Amino acid sequence: MQIVKLTRVTSTQDFAEAVSEMIDENYVVVAEEQTRARGRYRRAWYSPKGGLWVTYVIKDFNVEEIALTTLRVALAIRSVLSKYVNSTIRWPNDVVVNGKKISGVLVESSVQGSSSVGFIGFGINSNVSVFPQDINATSVKLETGKEIDNQLLLDEVIQKINQYITKTPEEVYSELNSNLYIKEKDVVLYGENWKKECKALFVDRYGRLVTMCGVFEVEEVLRLETP
Repeated sequence: MQIVKLTRVTSTQDFAEAVSEMIDENYVVVAEEQTRARGRYRRAWYSPKGGLWVTYVIKDFNVEEIALTTLRVALAIRSVLSKYVNSTIRWPNDVVVNGKKISGVLVESSVQGSSSVGFIGFGINSNVSVFPQDINATSVKLETGKEIDNQLLLDEVIQKINQYITKTPEEVYSELNSNLYIKEKDVVLYGENWKKECKALFVDRYGRLVTMCGVFEVEEVLRLETP
C-alpha cells in the first residue's frame, strides 16, 4: 500500500481528497505537522510535530457506515494504545485517558464515478509534549514519560483498523460499551441552540447515546463534555 509522507500540510484529510483520483488503490497520507487540521463540524485540531496525523483512504467505501466506521477506528486505536496507556472511548469519536483526549477520528467520504471513497482521518497525540491551556488533552509521552516510534505506531494502527473494519455492529457496540468512558457518568450535551445535562448510560445498536434524559443521534450532538 502506498504511503505519502509529508512534513507540513494544512491537513492530511485535505491532501488525501486532492489526490484521491490520481491513486487507484487504498493509500495513506501521514504528516509530521498540520496547520489547519479539523475535527467534527470543522473544529480546529491541534496537531504539532511529535504527533501522528494520518488519513487512511479506502476505495469502494460504504458511505452508509460512516458512523459505524468511526467507532470501529476509534476502537482499533484504543486497542493499539492500550499497551501504552489505559485508554477508553468518549462517544462518538474520541479516545481518552482519564478524560483527556489522546486521539480523535474523522471519517468523511466522496463519490468518484460509480463508487465512493472513504477518508479515515485520525490523530494520535503520541509524542506531543505541551498543549495549550484551553485544550484538555494528553499524550503517550506525557502519560508514560517515554517517546514511541511513530512509524511503528502507524503500522500497528493501520493493521488494527484493517482487522476492525469488518467487525459487525454487534461486536462494535459490545466492545464500545465495555470501554465507554462516559458510561454512568454525568455529561453535558450541546446541540444547535440547546444544552442538556444528564447521566450517560450506554450506546445502543444504532450508535445512539442512551441517557437518563433521552436518546441522542450522533448528528444532533455538536459537543459532549464531562463536568
